[in-house]
Amino acid sequence: MPGPGAALIGEEEIREVVSVLRSGYLSRYGPDDDPAFGATVYRLEQAIAQRSGVRHAVAVNSGTSALLCALAALGIGPGDEVIVPGFTYIASISAIVYSRAVPVLAEIDESLNLDPADVERRITPRTKAIMAVHMMGNPARLAELADVAKRHGLHLIEDCCQAFGATYRGRSVGSYGAAGAISFNVFKTITCGDGGMMITDDQEVYERAFAFHDQGHRPFRKGIEIGERPLLGLNFRMTELSGAVLLAQLSRLDDMRARLRANKAVIREAVQDIPGVRFRALPDPDGDIATFLTLLMPSPEIAAAVAADFGSKVVAESGWHVYNHMEHLLTKRTAVPRGCPFDCQCTHDSVPPYEAGMLPATDRILSSAVNIAIGVSDPNLGSAYGVNVRSQPDKVRATADHIRSVLLRHLG
Repeated sequence: MPGPGAALIGEEEIREVVSVLRSGYLSRYGPDDDPAFGATVYRLEQAIAQRSGVRHAVAVNSGTSALLCALAALGIGPGDEVIVPGFTYIASISAIVYSRAVPVLAEIDESLNLDPADVERRITPRTKAIMAVHMMGNPARLAELADVAKRHGLHLIEDCCQAFGATYRGRSVGSYGAAGAISFNVFKTITCGDGGMMITDDQEVYERAFAFHDQGHRPFRKGIEIGERPLLGLNFRMTELSGAVLLAQLSRLDDMRARLRANKAVIREAVQDIPGVRFRALPDPDGDIATFLTLLMPSPEIAAAVAADFGSKVVAESGWHVYNHMEHLLTKRTAVPRGCPFDCQCTHDSVPPYEAGMLPATDRILSSAVNIAIGVSDPNLGSAYGVNVRSQPDKVRATADHIRSVLLRHLG
């Protein structure tokens, strides 16, 4: 199965969905005076906000939409720059582009997340925000990134799409920035197929994000509003059916995380004594959601050979999470080839070039990185081989032994 949530779908999800279908209310809105209306999406928003340690959440139809809502709520647009890692899912970058702001690609470090020192080097008078992406369940260096953002008067946006359930220094990812974005895609921690959530502790950001996701309306509208809408919005609403699946999935998160961490610990322990084996840096080892185990090999050649033995590829060659393979970004292909951000009077003098090889540190790290699946099987992240959240102890141990034998063959 692609992600841990998808592997655990069962009777609880079925019961929640059937309940919504029987109610007859499939939209997030329904009458307060009809007990059949369960307000499932609203209850999901409240539950995730509480779990994340923030006051507000807006349920949307994808993680991409959550990022768009965050950017819109923070007023980021033409003339602005947003610093984002060169190793991320394309949605982090495309959300910036379709906000009509300029994505500025920055290096990662061995956490496979943003390098705070490189972020600071790329700040210009146009920089408006830093987008920290918690790649593959591992929190970024939030303390350092938050310090950079504060000193330069920038917004910190957390892309938590691959890391729902992860924590950093005892707090949920997404609660450190001005806004956080979560994805419920089938490859993510919990899932309803697709779906997302924007979270924030800021009342104004919440109201603007809600308006942007629902045609400009204020939160929890009743009837028709005239003259009360804060801005023109779009329609990114989540349906009650998606909310129903996610309510059931949310109840599984703690058990899911415990299984993932236990399985990862078995495999890590089996290989940690092999000379030449290193692991990706974990800024908070206790906060990692543990969907991946990333091995950093001594050279790209050894990494390629190891990955090939697993029927996989090194992370640098794995797919569309690596800027070098984002040909639509490298050639600045948008829906309309004119206007902001790449052909616009307010940005034409500052749009950076996007070229393969422009981030040498990122290229070096990813060319030596091999991913082992612990809970997410995604060829586009190089994790075609490994275990999943349902794997029994004998399967996990056998996989650990095989990984050890492969590494000893190449490093012994």
